[in-house]
Amino acid sequence: MIAIILVATSIYLRVKKRRFLQEKKIQDFFDHWLSQALLDDFSGGVELQVPEELKDLPRNKIGRQYAINQLINTKKNLIGVAARNVIYLYEHLGLQSASMAKFNSAVWHRKAKGIYELYMMEQQSAEQQIQKYTNSSNEYVRLEAQTAVLAFGGFKGLRFLNTLTHPMNNWQQVKLLDQLLALDPGHFEELPKWLQSPVDSVVEFSLKLAEIYQQMQVKAEATACLEHPSPKVREQAIKTLTRIGDEESAATLAQMYPTAGDHLQKAILDALEHIATDNERGFLQREYEQGDPANQLQIARIIANCCTGGLQWLQQKGEADAAPYHQIFLHVKYQLARE
Repeated sequence: MIAIILVATSIYLRVKKRRFLQEKKIQDFFDHWLSQALLDDFSGGVELQVPEELKDLPRNKIGRQYAINQLINTKKNLIGVAARNVIYLYEHLGLQSASMAKFNSAVWHRKAKGIYELYMMEQQSAEQQIQKYTNSSNEYVRLEAQTAVLAFGGFKGLRFLNTLTHPMNNWQQVKLLDQLLALDPGHFEELPKWLQSPVDSVVEFSLKLAEIYQQMQVKAEATACLEHPSPKVREQAIKTLTRIGDEESAATLAQMYPTAGDHLQKAILDALEHIATDNERGFLQREYEQGDPANQLQIARIIANCCTGGLQWLQQKGEADAAPYHQIFLHVKYQLARE
């Protein structure tokens, strides 16, 4: 048994060493070759000879994958003609076939890797095939496919929200929103439809879109989301109405406040700091006097900032009933002086 283990270990280490030396050799060759190749202007029809080490042959599998990785890393740091040259090299070397092979694999991590390579190398011809995986049961494949259709089509790529049945986790939403920020905004025609999606996370994501891009036209749909079964959707609806809401929204939030849980009450108060008016004076004064003591300071700040003569009312309340209202008044007065 010991002899078998020793022999197996020896074989494993030898194979690993040979693979390492092979990778090192191709790295040294390709990095030098790439630096020379990028000096040419391929727009002028320059002929490019494919090196033997990078031809589409079984023995060159490791080298071709290294070439793909390096081209992607290089393209991330380039723009304009230089970036197009990188794409030209990728296509001229026939590396898209390696990426498509991974994309067509039944193994999820290979498929996700293939999608990543194809959209990073701007292989627009693969868009329709990738589009089919925006609702994949595998979350990693699904995220890469969704990222890809946005890279190919910009805001129009959001059409995958129409058919999405799987949830979007927070990381997926953050990544997609970050990608959209680099694009010219547009294509919000279907936003009202997305806000009524049966998938909670699609509604939440759509509310974030409405908030970030201030889509005032969906105020009614966003307001309806205040009654959504999902607490996360209700919380995001409150945040969205802070950006796109009006006096009616402030009144709706004030009416919702007594029956909302502690977490949502905090979100409502955060919103009212921005959109409350004199119409909410009665509600705010009542909550200041009779509501949760933990919220008194924030409510006092809203009264002072959003209600006519609010600071004077706080002062009078503090003089009439010292504890704890006098201390709260002094604190708010000090904050306003600093601002």
